[in-house]
Amino acid sequence: MTSDREKNSESLEPLFSPKSVAIIGASHNPGKPSGRPLAALLKNGYRGKLFPVNPRYQELFGVKCYPTLRDVPEEVDMAIVAVPAAAVLAVLRDCVEKGVKAAIVITSGFAEVGGEGARLQEELARMARQSGMRICGPNTMGILSSPSRLVANFAIATLPEKVSIPDFLGFVTQSGGFGYGIYEMIQSYGIGFSHFVSSGNEADVDFAEYLTYLAKDSHTKVIGGYMEGIKDGAGFIRAAEMALAQGKPVVLIKTGRFAAAAKAAASHTGALVGSDRVYDAVFRQKGIIRVESFHEMLAVLTVLAGGKLPRGNRIGVISTSGGAGVFLADKCAENGLELARFSEETRTRLARLLPPFASVNNPVDITSAIMVEPALLFECSRVAAEDPGVDMLVICHGYPAETMERVAALNFFEKMAGFVRGADKPVVNLLWGHQDSVQQVVRALTERRAPAIYEIEYGVRALAALAKYNAKRRSFKGRSAPPPVAPPAKERAAGILAKFGPGAKITEYEAKKILAAYGIPVTREELVTDAQAALEAARQIGYPVVLKVESPDILHKTEAGGVILNLQTPAEVASAWQQILNNVGRCNPWATIKGVLVQEMLPRGVEAILGIGQDDVFGPTVIFGLGGVLVEALEDIAVRIPPLTVEDALEMTEEIKGRRLLDGFRGLPPVDRKAVAEAILKISRLALDFPQIAELDINPLICTSQGVKAADALIVLKG
Repeated sequence: MTSDREKNSESLEPLFSPKSVAIIGASHNPGKPSGRPLAALLKNGYRGKLFPVNPRYQELFGVKCYPTLRDVPEEVDMAIVAVPAAAVLAVLRDCVEKGVKAAIVITSGFAEVGGEGARLQEELARMARQSGMRICGPNTMGILSSPSRLVANFAIATLPEKVSIPDFLGFVTQSGGFGYGIYEMIQSYGIGFSHFVSSGNEADVDFAEYLTYLAKDSHTKVIGGYMEGIKDGAGFIRAAEMALAQGKPVVLIKTGRFAAAAKAAASHTGALVGSDRVYDAVFRQKGIIRVESFHEMLAVLTVLAGGKLPRGNRIGVISTSGGAGVFLADKCAENGLELARFSEETRTRLARLLPPFASVNNPVDITSAIMVEPALLFECSRVAAEDPGVDMLVICHGYPAETMERVAALNFFEKMAGFVRGADKPVVNLLWGHQDSVQQVVRALTERRAPAIYEIEYGVRALAALAKYNAKRRSFKGRSAPPPVAPPAKERAAGILAKFGPGAKITEYEAKKILAAYGIPVTREELVTDAQAALEAARQIGYPVVLKVESPDILHKTEAGGVILNLQTPAEVASAWQQILNNVGRCNPWATIKGVLVQEMLPRGVEAILGIGQDDVFGPTVIFGLGGVLVEALEDIAVRIPPLTVEDALEMTEEIKGRRLLDGFRGLPPVDRKAVAEAILKISRLALDFPQIAELDINPLICTSQGVKAADALIVLKG
């Protein structure tokens, strides 16, 4: 069955491959935004029919010009609208009447200026929804589509002429000028674009829809983009999953990392989950490669253009400098790559090639031998690449300007490129040295389809990112859904939640009943309202016990003095009862006290936090990390968007910086990670079943070798 998102992506076909194009507001000046599209379409050999529309001209660039769109005698697939903002809606109405399937509105002056512009954009969006005509923009540079020779873009004048890797990159940018800068840099390295989209204000077609289209497009091998934010989180996730299933890497620059201000939240969970943290989590969960700069993006694309992905994270290093090799080894460790251990056969073969003073261990240091015999570089590289314990290979080298002629004369580039193309794993040249010389080598190798990068750190990051991407792609194909929650669970939880209205804060006693309904272990406990009942409860539960105040007005009980641990005797329980009432009375004299919880004292374990948050774009989130009183100071958490797979849950336990604590620390045995993952999956199900939960906070979740148990909990409902 075809999903709505897939149907929508099919409706974008007239934007990328129209059989005919009308340019409304076309100009005779090819330097103006209104004149450039027609000139560019003619210059680049657009294969469809062209209909310039402007009552001031009878023809433009030798093509008949029509006074209005209604005067065009044939069907029009797509219109490029280049008229003042005040006239755009009337033009689009003409398009609807004409049966135009899609429009690119390059005109600015809409939501980006506010006021009347925002109102006009709302009208434009409404027209698109009601008519079914798809609209790119407004305030867009337009679209470039290489397969149809379509240059419907006022910034890009020509399709790239020198393309080493055609039909490769589909790119979507939410910034016109910044995106154009990325386009110029990438195409200068011979990397071909299948499509390039400036999405503009996204009044109709949004980033997620373009991503979906590119994921399905046969001409696109890799998807790139510049993103500031998205409107449709669910659509974006579906598109990302589609790209992952198709084996198409998605490489994005996402800005706004520090833009979201912290917001007040009742629970720790609400305070911890900020907008960019959620974007980062979605990217990690769905295999999207997030890069931080033009150059890092270019490095990733350069490796991808080589056509091979790392099978694992073991890297071999061949270097012409010992110092560069050590620096590179540090960067590999920093980015999660493991230096491969060469086999005895590999070391023996390297020793036959190199002088005695050169190192044959990884990283291999060829040293000054390269100056005498440049061919040693790819001969040693070939040996290292043939080692089955190496998943990827980097060749780190550089040349003084005066040696370049000699290097070129030895057919070095042809030999190196031939070796790289023939290897069964990624082989990347990382260059350093004199900039002009290095750029000459980069260009020469790139033109020959051999990945070459001028910056060691960018190259290492690129390989590390692609190793993670390939691992995610493999696990995505074999992902396993968690077992379903028992049928009565949802009904029991719903019955408890029904007692509370919007905005309610559900304190520990009731919150734990909901957790228990979903199979999450909770402490044995009893809610009491007098000291005598507390003593009886302690006797029934068994010493030692914990006393906690139960109040919707005291959410952080420890800070209010509302928690006393490790009570060993009846006398201690009686004293603690009075002490808690005194403490909370001083902290909040007007607090409603429902009673005091008497609960079992749990054994020592790792204190974790597990919970639910809400994001404005992606909806419910699940978090896991180190808990306790320092949770907000440490902020050591992993975030995912439900539904989660078993692999997602296990990844969360590996992702936190404090993961070593889960493996056993200072006398504690290793934590039962399977039990932790099961609890995460149950919280994921709970988040989906009850979207009215704004925040859920299990802190601490005590994790031991015997399993997990919720020691405290709080639920906040949406207002």
